[in-house]
Amino acid sequence: MSLLISSRNRPRLLYDAVRSVLDGSTLPDEIVVVDQSDAPNEALTSLQTPDTVVFRYITSNSRGISRSRNLAFGYASHPVIVVIDDDCLVAKDWLEVIVRALLQAGPRAVVTGRVLAGAAEEQGAFAPSLHTDDQAAEFTGRITSDPLATFNFALHAETFTEIGPFDSRIGPGTRFPSSEDNDYGYRLLLAGYSIVFEPAALVHHRAWRTERNYLAVRFAYGRGQGGYYGKYLARGDWFMLRKLVHALKRRARRMRLGGRLGVLGELAWIAGWVAGTADWLLRPSRLGERHSRSADGSRGW
Repeated sequence: MSLLISSRNRPRLLYDAVRSVLDGSTLPDEIVVVDQSDAPNEALTSLQTPDTVVFRYITSNSRGISRSRNLAFGYASHPVIVVIDDDCLVAKDWLEVIVRALLQAGPRAVVTGRVLAGAAEEQGAFAPSLHTDDQAAEFTGRITSDPLATFNFALHAETFTEIGPFDSRIGPGTRFPSSEDNDYGYRLLLAGYSIVFEPAALVHHRAWRTERNYLAVRFAYGRGQGGYYGKYLARGDWFMLRKLVHALKRRARRMRLGGRLGVLGELAWIAGWVAGTADWLLRPSRLGERHSRSADGSRGW
């Protein structure tokens, strides 16, 4: 199995993520790190790993997590691939659990797992994009939710070959700075794959973002999801309107349950969604279905 991690300018978080994998009860055969940082991570360039683990540290001057993930998949050399982000810490048995779930689910499935918030790393710090359900589930066909978390994700390499690379126009580092996982999950479902949610495959999303960034993060997440919706609306996929209605209902429920900051956060998400959808539909981002896998100026050692 190959484990992939993408990162940009978060050297300490990245190192901790790699260490959490190496401290697990089961080790991958290969770890591929693609680092888009301004400077190499010196702690990782000299990292000593067990003899059974091949460690590939790749630097790239490309931008965007989707480009980074596509590059990482290109370096992966094993038939089973698992993916986390640089601000995640995995449970001791996480790798064993998620790979076992993938093998049990079969070749036409991918597996995603539970994502809980880590302890606040400073006063008011928070972790976005959590998947806290504790019940196993399987998703197929067109659904109104987006269950795939690609920072806690396992798939067969052949699946990536069939579905194709992540859309490099969507995700952090682009004009639409989230929802690359929503887009990839939707493409999987449209291709007839199932998405299996295995709550025992647990990672903690570190709470390092501060409260003063909360509204900006919510706006960015909304803008990315708006771009994702706009991508399919531009193609005439009107099911996205149904997904939008359900998403707005979820936001309304959260506003009723949340305090002042929570309400402002949901409003920021809605504003971002409107901006992202309009931007995709009105600007050239929707033209030319290009998914770049090369020419990213990478180097490895």
